[in-house]
Amino acid sequence: MWEIDASRQTTRMSANVSGFGKTLRITMNDNLLRRGSLEEIEAIMGHEMGHYLLNHIPKSMLFFLVVIVSVFAYLKWSLDWSLRRWGAKWGIRDIGDPAVLPLVVLLGSIFFFILTPVLNTEIRSQEAEADSFGINASRQPDGMAQAAIHLGEYRKMRPGRIEEFVFFDHPSGYNRIHKAMQCKAENLQLFTGQQQ
Repeated sequence: MWEIDASRQTTRMSANVSGFGKTLRITMNDNLLRRGSLEEIEAIMGHEMGHYLLNHIPKSMLFFLVVIVSVFAYLKWSLDWSLRRWGAKWGIRDIGDPAVLPLVVLLGSIFFFILTPVLNTEIRSQEAEADSFGINASRQPDGMAQAAIHLGEYRKMRPGRIEEFVFFDHPSGYNRIHKAMQCKAENLQLFTGQQQ
């Protein structure tokens, strides 16, 4: 585990998994270690371990490889089609002409605008899986809920369903708290013995 000195730039609490193979590591920033309760730190550590144990990094790499190949296939098809239709009018001879760059930027922007909900849903699904893993591993649903409240300092806690679907790459704070409390209610025998 590594610690990042983030308090010089922000008060946000954060942690992540980065690297691949032997370089894989979990990083927690100093704000989390300073401001977070022990329960929050345990739940977040469980969440980050979940990313590792659920193979989210290789799955994400494969997913984004498919996205990149799709982008290039889309660009090739859409550029060829656009240049056949309007290339002479625009004075662009072929795909190798530097004047095609604004069209590449426009077409790429359209593609990623349309793809935004897909990308966010993929990431949000992995985050929800890691949340479940973190709650089960740490047995700290209250810690997960507390962490979601802290994250609400810089993220909207309860967006509308469409807003969350399109723009959120993590579950909303409301959904995270609800899921943690639902898990606690369904497994109360695990937590009542722990508090005695």
